[in-house]
Amino acid sequence: MTERFDVVIVGGGIIGAACADRLAGEGHKVCLIEAREFLREASWAAPGVLHPIHPFSYPAPLHPLLRAAPAMFPPLAADLLQRTGIDVGLETPGLVVLGDQVEALARWCGEAIPHQHVRSSALIDCPADEGPALFLPEARTLRPARLGHALLEGARRRGAELRSHTPAIEVEAGQVRVPGGIIEADTVVMAAGAWSGGLCRAAPTEPVRGQMLLYDGGLPHMVIFSDRTYVTPRRDGRVLFGSTVERAGFDGRPTEQVVARLQERAETLLGLHPSALLGAWAGLRPGTPSGLPHIGRDDRHPGLIHAMGHYRTGVILAPLTAEIVADLVAGRAPRFVLPRVNS
Repeated sequence: MTERFDVVIVGGGIIGAACADRLAGEGHKVCLIEAREFLREASWAAPGVLHPIHPFSYPAPLHPLLRAAPAMFPPLAADLLQRTGIDVGLETPGLVVLGDQVEALARWCGEAIPHQHVRSSALIDCPADEGPALFLPEARTLRPARLGHALLEGARRRGAELRSHTPAIEVEAGQVRVPGGIIEADTVVMAAGAWSGGLCRAAPTEPVRGQMLLYDGGLPHMVIFSDRTYVTPRRDGRVLFGSTVERAGFDGRPTEQVVARLQERAETLLGLHPSALLGAWAGLRPGTPSGLPHIGRDDRHPGLIHAMGHYRTGVILAPLTAEIVADLVAGRAPRFVLPRVNS
C-alpha cells in the first residue's frame, strides 16, 4: 500500500513532535511515525532545563540558537495550554552556577542573558561548595514529557496523522518504507534521535547515555556544581540530579555502579537522606562527530531535511528546530542556519 502526504516525519520525540505541530499548523498534510512509543527515549529522560548546561563547550555556530531559543517557550507554553489544555510545567526558578564555570559562563552570557555575580550561600542552603557563583534569574525549566504530549496533541488537533510502533525500514528523499507499504511525501524530515544515523548515513549520529536520579526534597533554584553535575527543582517538590556522559551503545538502562556514584554525590552536595531517593533512569542522547546538530536540507537529496543530533539541547532547541524545518519546507529563508550536513 502506498500513501501520500506533504511531509512525513521520522521520529516521535520532542523534535519530531515540534515539527509535526508547526508544519500542521501551517496547513501541511503531515504524517509522524515512531518506531516504538512516542516520547520514550531522550525526550522522556531529559531534565527540562531551558539553558545549556555548559554552553561555551558547544561549537560556535550553535551559540546564536542557544541564546535565542529560551525566549520561545513562554508564548509556546501559553499557546499549547490554550489549544490542548496541557500545562507543560514552565517555571522560572533561575540558575546558580558554581565553580570554575562562573567566569566562562558570564562571558558567554554577555549582554544578551541577564546574570549576576553572587555568593552561593545567598541563594542556596545546602552543603555545596560555597564561594563565587553566577545567578541567571530568568533561566527556566519545564516538564519535557508534558511538552511532548502537548505538541503531539496540538499536531493531532491540527490534522497531523500520528503513528507509533511504525518503524522506518528505509528512508529516501520522497518516501519512507514502513511495514506494509510506502509513505510518499514531498519532504521527509529525519528526526529519529540517536537512531537517525542508521537510517541516514550522510548524517551520522551516536547514542550517548545519560543517567539521572529523582529525589524527594528540593532547592529553590537550579544549580550546576563545579563538576558539572546539576540539580533541577520541580513544582511537585522533587528534584532531578544528573547527569552522566557515557558511550555505551544503545543500552539505555541505568547501571548500579553509576547510580551509586551519582547518589553519593547528590547526597553530599544537597544533604539529602538516602531514603529520599525515589528512582533512577537513563536516556540516550543523539550525539554527532562535530558536536553540532544536523538541521537543514541534505545536500545530495533536497527532499530530505535533517532535524537530529541535538545531543543535550533537544528540548531547548525543539521549537527553534521546528521553525527552521517549517521555513525550509515553505521555501522561506530561516533566520538561523547551521553548517550543512554534506558540505
